[in-house]
Amino acid sequence: MIGFKDVTRIYDNMTALRKVTFGIEKGEFVYITGPSGAGKSTLLKLIYLAEKPDEGTIRIAGWDTDTLRESAIPYLRRNIGVVFQDFKLLANRTVYDNIALALRIRGFGENEIKGRVQDALKLVGLRHKTDNFPVALSGGEQQRITIARAIVGEPTVLLADEPTGNLDVDNAAGIMKIFKEINARGTTILIATHNRELFRNTGLRVLWFDSGNLVADEEG
Repeated sequence: MIGFKDVTRIYDNMTALRKVTFGIEKGEFVYITGPSGAGKSTLLKLIYLAEKPDEGTIRIAGWDTDTLRESAIPYLRRNIGVVFQDFKLLANRTVYDNIALALRIRGFGENEIKGRVQDALKLVGLRHKTDNFPVALSGGEQQRITIARAIVGEPTVLLADEPTGNLDVDNAAGIMKIFKEINARGTTILIATHNRELFRNTGLRVLWFDSGNLVADEEG
């Protein structure tokens, strides 16, 4: 599903990732952890093609990104959902329209859009918030809407960058429960977090990074 081979990424003479190699199988639930500046966010950006490696090769869902044409990138990204720590919701759009926007861009009919949006909202427990604007939502609710937006296109891979970083303990637990439900449906999930409590004693795979190096690959 996802494969990195000797991947290096450099910013202004600073190495964010150094010769990183690993593979993730379809349907896995994997945590990426390490201190600030370890390379976690850079790793996710390389997977959803916001950036390209300076060295090495990356394979995602059968696509070799180093030989991928620019015109094909949007098609690959349809297989990838992204959940950002700062939500990135459109303040002037309702919950419904925030989630529906990507489907409209892809040309889905309104009837199918409505069904998909309602299904996504049901999964995150917020069908009653359809007509609300983001300003009227709590931080936990905004993160749930961000997750609904990420999964409405039925991606095969879901990436989350510190998805509980701005939330209290109860809201964080609710968000992690949603991720587990999504994973149970077959979606491959990668979560970048510095919070070890999220994966402690879960038995799930954890990739540990430090100063751009993959230093451990073990169970949480």
